[in-house]
Amino acid sequence: MVALLRLRPDLAAPAPPDLATLATRLGVRTSLARALDTLDAFALRVLEVVDLLPEPGPQAVADGLSRAGDPRPTAADVDAALQRLYERALLWGDPQRPHLAGSLVDLLGPYPAGLGETAADLFASVPTPLVAMVVRAAGLEPRGQPEDGATIADRLADPETLAELLAECDPADTAVLDRLAAGPPAGRLSAADAEAMLAGDAVLAADADADARPAEDDRADSPAARLLRRGLLAPTGPASVELPREVGRALRGDRPYGTVAVTAPVALTVARAPEAVDATGSVAVLETLRLVGALAESWTREPAAQLRSGGLGVRDLRRTARELGVEENHTALLIEVAVAADLISAPMGRDVPWLPTTDYDSWAEREPAVRWVRLTQAWRTMTRQPHLIGSRDERGKARAALSYEIERAGAPGLRGDVLAVLLEAPPGATGPPEAVLERLAWTMPRRMAAARDGAAATLAEAEVLGITGGGGLTSTGRAVLTGAPARAVEALAAALPAEVSELLLQPDLTLVVPGPPTRELAREVSLVADLESAGGASVYRISDASLRRAFDAGLTATDLRSMLSRRSRTPMPQALSYLIDDLARRHGVLRTGEAGAYLRCDDAGLLDRVLGDRATSALRWHRLAPTVAVTDEEPARVLEVLRAAGYAPAAEDGQGSTVRLAEAPPRARPRRTESARSVPAAGVREEQLAESVRRMRRTDELARTAHPVSGGPDVPGVTSATTLGVLRQAIRADARVWVAYVDASGLRVAQIISPLSLGGGFLRGHDVESGAFRSIALHRITSVNVLGADRAI
Repeated sequence: MVALLRLRPDLAAPAPPDLATLATRLGVRTSLARALDTLDAFALRVLEVVDLLPEPGPQAVADGLSRAGDPRPTAADVDAALQRLYERALLWGDPQRPHLAGSLVDLLGPYPAGLGETAADLFASVPTPLVAMVVRAAGLEPRGQPEDGATIADRLADPETLAELLAECDPADTAVLDRLAAGPPAGRLSAADAEAMLAGDAVLAADADADARPAEDDRADSPAARLLRRGLLAPTGPASVELPREVGRALRGDRPYGTVAVTAPVALTVARAPEAVDATGSVAVLETLRLVGALAESWTREPAAQLRSGGLGVRDLRRTARELGVEENHTALLIEVAVAADLISAPMGRDVPWLPTTDYDSWAEREPAVRWVRLTQAWRTMTRQPHLIGSRDERGKARAALSYEIERAGAPGLRGDVLAVLLEAPPGATGPPEAVLERLAWTMPRRMAAARDGAAATLAEAEVLGITGGGGLTSTGRAVLTGAPARAVEALAAALPAEVSELLLQPDLTLVVPGPPTRELAREVSLVADLESAGGASVYRISDASLRRAFDAGLTATDLRSMLSRRSRTPMPQALSYLIDDLARRHGVLRTGEAGAYLRCDDAGLLDRVLGDRATSALRWHRLAPTVAVTDEEPARVLEVLRAAGYAPAAEDGQGSTVRLAEAPPRARPRRTESARSVPAAGVREEQLAESVRRMRRTDELARTAHPVSGGPDVPGVTSATTLGVLRQAIRADARVWVAYVDASGLRVAQIISPLSLGGGFLRGHDVESGAFRSIALHRITSVNVLGADRAI
């Protein structure tokens, strides 16, 4: 019983009150579907063969599957698979004559093992004129349905007759049959074949007694038409056909139920040094951390607009991808993971942008290993599938990033299944994604039929995030997936190169950071240079625009020289020194402040040129003095227009000191707390399952001694007087009562109640098991039993 609840955990949630309820749940369609999803390919094929065989004993199943794989399954393999099916209650009854549970026949689909329905079932529903055509082609006299359908079925059930019919087929006919025999066995007729079949149907229906035939033309001599006349294909609709089961099995020869492996294929077969896998993953880790930081900085400068539906617009996604220098799908993954980790959020309400959260600033100050573990944990548990972004929904509309269209409740479970394959392999084992997908197709064939794209995307995302490296699981990824984040932090801290606080200035106006930079160095370098290439060593380019950015932040030429000299291991190139001096002379000659905003310049001629420039006319200048002009626009807008026109203005405060506008970056509130984010998912423990079984058996024991509600005079509108008397006696004696009743959903429930009151048509009291308050309608009670006041549960 405990093993059953362990294998099918949905049966124990909520805990069934008695064995009758458990038996009912065993046959529920959704529960059976979940159980089927846990079967591997071989066990599922065994179950299909049990369904297909008329006498499905273990020996018959073993005989049918003995040639189904390579290496070929043995009787012991089949017996082990049957045992697994019995343990999950998918089969029941005499082991020598197993029966399928509940609605499994429907859940296995119309074509178990890729075979169609029997000829008897197919031809029983074929119209009389078409059946007559097949009977006449066999040289027999039509007698009408159902006799003609049975005649065709008998011919196909005879191995010698069927072999003769197949021998008459030419290569074109055989090619059609082989495609259908490989599965699925249903096919569509071409327009010409469908028209020919309908024409033959109409002719024969108009003169059923005559020896009528369809018109002889090219359509009547196609492979499909010939196969239909021989009865090797059965028409199932105006333009659809199906291969009868007997024909499919004959065409498959010594493997009538297809080919299936007994054991799972090995996914990761290439052995590499674990250190090499970790090194590959470490590069991806550093790149991911850099890109998430760049994403937050980008959306700090220019927040991304939130769509009315709550998602992210395509324009903002493309802009962000350009700024990060990566593909849009890569950018979408980073955005989704950052939101899942609560580093980016959008305040509740309409027309509010996506912004970094207040959590981001504290996260950015942590060690790289701590930051990465938070991202990977968020990715592992998020219910979103970034690979769906940009795909079309049922209405043909593209799915947006951060929208509800990519929510999938099963996403965490799918990631767990995919990563479990990697966890099974020893450290250093690698392999291509296709090999992992093939193993998953054997391990969980029903789920992989619809989730193959999601599984492939999971492997790609794990590689991007650094959980895997070169197709193998890194040591840090293994620690995160096994629920040891502290060990993952230690392992990653040891694997990552040490942070550097120095740089190398190059004569070509580039600087090199030879490793992951410290937080302070990264902030300083981002002020004076733009990233050109990232990796183990990052290369940045110093330009006029990047130096202006540093001057705009309030740095002077002296500050820049001091910072670069302090950080650089190499002397400052003369060309860089000249560039800093030249920009320093020009920067800040123009000054702007609030008027809305004002513009002042000691050089009246330069101010004349600015005010006369058509590129700045949108600011609507008003000149107050030879060296001062004002505008209604904000200072930030004035700076933007002047810089676009080729000038180099600077912002100043009321005392004339250079300032940086918008000093405090905008931030959003996180949507979840840290404590809620770190709570692990709780599973059902073994002792809980054992306790559930004990309670069910105890309830059944009490039910055998319960008093039924019938047997006394009825009280109109309530229930029997006998039941009321028993309940009143229990309340007076302060005794516990075992009560069986039917709940609002029609299910039978049994509970032990400590009753408090009886009135208004309800029994009120506390559930002894859970302590919850219960109010049970008296007319729903089916059985009661008084327990002692001191009776143990």
